[in-house]
Amino acid sequence: MRWIYALGAAAGLLGCPGGSTATVKQPPTPPGPPAEIRVDLPSIPSKVEVTRSAPTDGHDPSKRSPLLDIMKAENERQMAALRAQKEPAHYLAYQLVEQRVVNLEAEGGALITDSDDSARNLDVEVRVGTPDLDNTRNLASDDNGLNSPLTRRGVVPFGEDKQAISNALWLETDRRYREAVTALGYVRQDQSTLSKQKAAPDFASDKADVYVEAPATLVFDKQQWIDRLKRCSAKALKGSATRGSCGAVFQQNTAWFVNSEGDQIQLSWTNAQMSVSVGVKADDGMSLSRLEQRFGRQPGDLPGDPDIDKMIATVSGDLDALHNAPLAEPYVGPAILEGRAAGVFFHEVFGHRIEGHRQKELTSGQTFASYVGKDIAPEWLSVYDDPQISTLNGNQLNGFYRFDDEGVRAQRAPLIDQGKLVGFVMGRNPIKGFAQSNGHGRRSPGLPPVARQGNLVVEVTKSVPRADLEKLLVEEIKRQKRPYGMIFTDISGGFTNTSAFAPQAFKVNPVMAYKLYADGKKELVRGIDIAGTPLVALQSIRAASREVETFNGVCGAESGWVPVSASSPSLLIERLEIEKGFIPPDRPPLLGPPSIRKEAP
Repeated sequence: MRWIYALGAAAGLLGCPGGSTATVKQPPTPPGPPAEIRVDLPSIPSKVEVTRSAPTDGHDPSKRSPLLDIMKAENERQMAALRAQKEPAHYLAYQLVEQRVVNLEAEGGALITDSDDSARNLDVEVRVGTPDLDNTRNLASDDNGLNSPLTRRGVVPFGEDKQAISNALWLETDRRYREAVTALGYVRQDQSTLSKQKAAPDFASDKADVYVEAPATLVFDKQQWIDRLKRCSAKALKGSATRGSCGAVFQQNTAWFVNSEGDQIQLSWTNAQMSVSVGVKADDGMSLSRLEQRFGRQPGDLPGDPDIDKMIATVSGDLDALHNAPLAEPYVGPAILEGRAAGVFFHEVFGHRIEGHRQKELTSGQTFASYVGKDIAPEWLSVYDDPQISTLNGNQLNGFYRFDDEGVRAQRAPLIDQGKLVGFVMGRNPIKGFAQSNGHGRRSPGLPPVARQGNLVVEVTKSVPRADLEKLLVEEIKRQKRPYGMIFTDISGGFTNTSAFAPQAFKVNPVMAYKLYADGKKELVRGIDIAGTPLVALQSIRAASREVETFNGVCGAESGWVPVSASSPSLLIERLEIEKGFIPPDRPPLLGPPSIRKEAP
């Protein structure tokens, strides 16, 4: 199983694909919903204003690091030798990532985490064989473990010493080449036992790019942030909360990429994240928590003290309400997923299933592999993924990047166009009908890159104001003769499964969930999860709001943890299944805390 996590001290699950076994064939055409339950929406688009990076943004050749020249020279030297081997290499890439991570966290008015770590990691990709068939092809069975990604980060010294850097590149290249030759042997053996049906190639070439960014600088006042987090975490201990924490994570990243096709790329960026988290254990043993996060490019982009106070008021008020809320029962009926929850819904239900490599994995369910050009959603709904978007409706997006981890420039990937499936997010692993990468090959250091989401955006051409969406929910409650409908305003995350071995299902973990009765009364409930299957869920969308919200987080899958965002209007769903959430066999502490701080230190 693979997961998506929201960043933060009390990080919530989002959820990613996993598992393995035989392919599941899908029916040729998904069943459409009955005509009489379609909602007649006005032709007004959702509100989406984006800022994209231009191809030359940040390009500054005068800031080129000597590391690029060292990596280029060693890459050329190694390829000259590896092409002449009995098992020749057809591709060699080096990616060097230097990262500084500052992590500060306070709880209850006192500092509990204070770290400032730097690391420099090397990834070497060696492909042996030919672009049509090489060592990276997945085996039909992973019983021998060779399909499992090998996590190993090459150690490279800091600085720009040519001899030291070249030596590290040489040693890691030799190791990776030998592993690649062994893997290719297993691939050939595996292919000899399979049918001779022609498969898509294993590698897509790309034009060479030379791009250099100036080194980014991380600017912040450490003591000021420590004092701010202490005050924040002390204020968070109010109401029913027995735990209040505030944290900040700042990163400074520089990546150098060189390959045998001629790519020479130097990228440098910073990012910052702040979280406010409160928690308490309910009398029935359920752990209750609320988390609010904010993201920015630099620490200076994060909220000031007045906005932090608003974040504290939000999480504290919600926690008090949850503490008094009743447990909900399993339910099937209409529901509204508000903006951020709808974004996670699309990330889980749809986003992972249109990651290109999953359409050819023999152990994947391949949910959408046969649906290109067919209707899978309402005709007024479109979806795309565009890592070039830096801001959407004024919000900085966590999934922004200029080049992916395979040296390909980030591109907009159309996915659904007026209800029809039109494409996939692609890395350099081709599939039938999609021969080229669109810049979505991503990874954490130490893992092989695969196609991953960046900034997923849902747009609609027909919409209603948010208040009218609730009126439509009431109408649907009456039409279905249900006792109530559900409204989900916030989530902690979720997960999904895409393997054929397990059910092709998803689960989203709501935090703030309300029952809406036909008379307009609302009741907060807790202890539930949203569950379902993708094809049914997508075809259950009946209406959307004009307002668009964004979920920023981090997604974990087979290529590690990558920053992502998902933006969507609120959605009216005709039918969602609600399950009871897990409540551990636990109880609150026998004794109360020694004291609750009344004032900030």
